[in-house]
Amino acid sequence: MQVKEYPLRAYGKAELAEAYMRGRIAPDSERKWLMHEIRLYPGLMQTLETLGYNTRQKNFTRAQVAAIFEALGPP
Repeated sequence: MQVKEYPLRAYGKAELAEAYMRGRIAPDSERKWLMHEIRLYPGLMQTLETLGYNTRQKNFTRAQVAAIFEALGPP
């Protein structure tokens, strides 16, 4: 099985969630799962907020994705 490498760039929330889950759960639940994992990881939400994250944004910036990859590992 070939493993896809995910470059460090801006991602939509749904796009990044899909990359992590790879079809293991329903597409409607993937984004909720990702945000749940982000809130559970100690200090990650605070780091994202420091990097300008707000709950209404639909995309993660490159810097926010870097913080997520550092905390959760790349997809």
